[in-house]
Amino acid sequence: MSTWLTSGARPVAALLAGGLGTWIGVRPTLVAGTCLLVVPLVVLHRSALRSLLDMPGSPAVASPSGQAMPPPTPSGPIVPNTAVAEDAQHNHSAEGGP
Repeated sequence: MSTWLTSGARPVAALLAGGLGTWIGVRPTLVAGTCLLVVPLVVLHRSALRSLLDMPGSPAVASPSGQAMPPPTPSGPIVPNTAVAEDAQHNHSAEGGP
C-alpha cells in the first residue's frame, strides 16, 4: 500500500513542483520542498511508534473448521514400499523379464 501511495504521488508532486517553480521561482520552491521534508518527522515523532519497545507478534489465528490443522506432508522424495517393489521384481522374473 505504501509503495502504491508513493509511486502515485510522484507525478502529482512533479506537477506541483513545476507549477510552483514557475510561479514563485526555483530557489523558493526548493526551500518550500525542504521545509515539507520535516512533516514526516513530525508525524513519526507524535505517533505511538516512539513508545514501541518490541516488535508486536502476529495475532493467533484459529483454523476455519475449529479443528487442528493436519501435519504438513514431507517435502522429500517419495520412497516406495520395499515389499511392493520386491513383489513386482518377482513377478517380472517369473514372466521372463528383467
